Amino acid sequence: MREYNEDTMHSRLTIIKKTENADGALQIAEKLPEFFDAGGLKSIANDSKTQTLYGAFDGETMIGFAIYKEINKDAVEMCWLGVLPEEQGKGVGAKLVEESLHELAEHYKVCEVKTLSDTDPYEPYKKTREFYKRMNFTPIETISPYPGWGDNPCQIFAIDMVAEVKIIQSSRHHSRP
Repeated sequence: MREYNEDTMHSRLTIIKKTENADGALQIAEKLPEFFDAGGLKSIANDSKTQTLYGAFDGETMIGFAIYKEINKDAVEMCWLGVLPEEQGKGVGAKLVEESLHELAEHYKVCEVKTLSDTDPYEPYKKTREFYKRMNFTPIETISPYPGWGDNPCQIFAIDMVAEVKIIQSSRHHSRP
């Protein structure tokens, strides 16, 4: 299953839900300059209003976001993911991805995500790729350079959402006393 632990999360319950809080998503992204440049921020501002936005909330405060875009009737892409720097490493991102994918699995079979490839030495994305692997995403291919990304190489990951939901449900069922 996942490596997040409820004991490491906030004393208040972190709630994952669909939201229209596009401003909250952009504010989080602005605090992550090592991941989102001006072009990325502009895209997040647009996509958070036009695509499916999920938020992680501590009380009324958004502490993380994930934006999904339909590729076709069977597939969705996680376009953007961000968690406040001070909330990283506490399981917020894992819970956000797991619960949003669980809900999206009612409509889609596969989710893909694109990130900077491991052929690029930029250090912040090493943790990003490790995170996706922990979340059971499989690296599919690297395209270099990726169209629209300048000279940057793109690593594409995918996850079988139907199988993942079955694993999550089985794990929850077997972990009950």
